[in-house]
Amino acid sequence: MDILTGYRFLLFAIALFLVLVVGLPFVFKEVKKKKEAKKLINRIVPVSSLTKEEVDGIESLHPEGKKMHPVINTSVCVGCATCVINCKEKDALYIINGKSTLVNPLACKCRGDCERQCPTGAIRVVEYGDRLKVKIPETSDHFESNIKGIYIVGALSGAGLIKEAINQGRAAVNHIMKDVFPENMPGVVVVGAGPAGLSALLSCRKFGLHAVCLEKENTANTIRNFPKKKILMAEPVELPIYGPLWVGDTTREELLAAWDRILEKTGVEITTGSQLENIAAKDGRFVVTASGRDFTCDKVILGLGSRGIPRKLDVPGEDGPNVFYNLLDAAEFAGTAVTVVGAGDSAVEAALSLRHQDCRVSMVVRGDGFPRAKTKNRERIDAAITGKSITAYFNAHVKRIDTGSITVARGEDTLRFDNRHVFIMVGGELPFQLLEKIGIRLVEKEI
Repeated sequence: MDILTGYRFLLFAIALFLVLVVGLPFVFKEVKKKKEAKKLINRIVPVSSLTKEEVDGIESLHPEGKKMHPVINTSVCVGCATCVINCKEKDALYIINGKSTLVNPLACKCRGDCERQCPTGAIRVVEYGDRLKVKIPETSDHFESNIKGIYIVGALSGAGLIKEAINQGRAAVNHIMKDVFPENMPGVVVVGAGPAGLSALLSCRKFGLHAVCLEKENTANTIRNFPKKKILMAEPVELPIYGPLWVGDTTREELLAAWDRILEKTGVEITTGSQLENIAAKDGRFVVTASGRDFTCDKVILGLGSRGIPRKLDVPGEDGPNVFYNLLDAAEFAGTAVTVVGAGDSAVEAALSLRHQDCRVSMVVRGDGFPRAKTKNRERIDAAITGKSITAYFNAHVKRIDTGSITVARGEDTLRFDNRHVFIMVGGELPFQLLEKIGIRLVEKEI
């Protein structure tokens, strides 16, 4: 009996220690964060409240002398704080309740660093008086689209936070199960294995539904595309089957590790390398086509994300481990020979960032310049090319990518030069084009 009493005391002591050392600091931190957020909210100066005199007094660095300010699309913002870190006016932008917020437009000089550095495209710089218009699918309160039986969850439906995306995936399955009876359980195809898609898949398993999850790249690709070592401002959330996901304020790497633990513990299977191509109604059901394969089901849950499908070059070696379609951390490639393919702002900014890391940067451009890039970016890249810190091959295209070299065609000439990494930034197919092809209605809203 004394031994049992001793064990109980030991367990009680351990539990008390965990509460005091782990639980209480977490609670105090959350309370402090909410108090700070409330103070910041009270400091917000709405752009609409500024007088003409105040706007005229703002110092703008826009090349055409326009008065500009950032607008944040909260449905895309993930709260990674990249904009806050890169903004040179520290009183302008803050993260409030997990979202980037323009607190003081009078402090903003509008250099545009926030827009250029945002990894999700959540920030756009607009002229005073203008509003940013965003396109989103039309959905019900239960995330069902205008096509009955097709649900849209996650970033594409307006969920900016990981917690929101997880909750939406669960809510969509709850709605599917509302009028379901055991003898008539629907089959479900979940497209996308990010936070929303994984939550939907786990919810399907919880209810005993047969579900297939299709992913065009890697699981949690949304998280993988965040900048390295950036704070995500994620909040604790309940995942079906798995239980509480206690991540709090964390880094991309820690959250990815947590995601891997979820997959291992739950044992869910995800079919990667499956690119959604079409959804068609047939005999009262849906046929989902992905990478040439057909999957028949009763319900479809789309957790596609909002960044689209990168356009590829269709050349040998393009699928190699040294080929990338976005630049997350230029420091990873410091001192190496790199090639950037493209002529838009993303390509120009990637080339300039890599040059600052002492990379030997080459650019391959189909045309004879950078007409699609912003004026400031054109000036910077032209200066770098003139100063020979970046080598540009105009009116050229890539023929082949190898491990240590790249082959480029320019007119009748074929060039082959040393290269370690290739960044292909030639645009892509937005998910909206695919949705419209399927028949899903899109709506436009101002923010």
